[in-house]
Amino acid sequence: MHRIFLFLFLLISASISGQILSDNQAKEWISNGLNHMYNHEFKEATEDFNALKAKYPKHPSSYLLLAMQWEKQYFPLKDHPNQSKAYLAYLERSFELAELAYEKNDNDLEAVFFCISSTGFLAAYEADNQNFMKAVSYTRKSYSFLKIALKNTERQPEFLYSAGIYNYYRIVYPELHPVIKPFMVFFEDGNKRIGLSYLEQSTRKTTFVKNEGRFYLGYVFNKYEGTPARALPLNQALLEDFPNNHLFILQRAELLALTNNFEEGEIYNEKLDKLKIPYYQGAACVFRGIADEIGRKKLAQAEFHYLKALQYPFEERFTKDIRGLAYLGLCRIAYKSGQKAKAKKYLHLAKEFIEYKNSQDEYKRMSQIL
Repeated sequence: MHRIFLFLFLLISASISGQILSDNQAKEWISNGLNHMYNHEFKEATEDFNALKAKYPKHPSSYLLLAMQWEKQYFPLKDHPNQSKAYLAYLERSFELAELAYEKNDNDLEAVFFCISSTGFLAAYEADNQNFMKAVSYTRKSYSFLKIALKNTERQPEFLYSAGIYNYYRIVYPELHPVIKPFMVFFEDGNKRIGLSYLEQSTRKTTFVKNEGRFYLGYVFNKYEGTPARALPLNQALLEDFPNNHLFILQRAELLALTNNFEEGEIYNEKLDKLKIPYYQGAACVFRGIADEIGRKKLAQAEFHYLKALQYPFEERFTKDIRGLAYLGLCRIAYKSGQKAKAKKYLHLAKEFIEYKNSQDEYKRMSQIL
């Protein structure tokens, strides 16, 4: 059930339009703050977002932006309970103000943006913390506004991101998790092709969700389409703009490992190690294992790295599938060394972690030969 609700995190967009952008100073605070936030310059981002909040205390934008920053600065939030309280307070305030604006004018697309965003983040947070009834409640609220967004991508290009995510995940997620199929009757149908098209457009036509569009389009190419090479230029553009962003570095290291670019990949593995964050250190071990196993054919060294990776914790959204890659690697190594029972054990463990299309294909391949 935990992963079922995580896809709701993707059904959000953080977009700002309307009267606040007629204020050049406000636009500067927002633009600079977002750039600082994505580059992990959190002190500077806080100053920009707090300045926006001081001038527009009744507008939902600053509260949502501060929540977004908190999520990146204290990743993962479940490890930072005090910051989690502030995060929730910002989101609740953003939704409260956005809902009031929508009640005054149900044609206010700006209010719709913030209602989708705040409730989407709240649903994902509660799911992360196993509070599924709260997650369902926020999901219902979010979806009521998302339906408006789906019909207004031409009027407001910033909706392209959330519409793209919805159309794509509405199809792919139930395919991966059949248990939720009975519940999908309550949601409008999606279209993977249209979803990918909207996501691609969001990388070109939007302002405030451009970076989210580039990241998640690459994420979709890698995870669900099984084409990590298509994600490389998207990730390259992100790192050129934001070289200090931890998730973008992680994505780069992973994509390079999965496309057999091992020499360049080690540069990013070292960057992950220097962060001193266990989730990323464990991922770097997996990527080194792939390089040793696939690139150098040094199976003993690969096994060492894969086993070392298992000593680190994993994070549900971005490193759980990477943990699955380690188990698949250990399965292959055990099989090649004639340890069939051990290979079966690792294959069984891998099943609990993998959603990647290519990983599932590899799981099926190994299942057939074991």
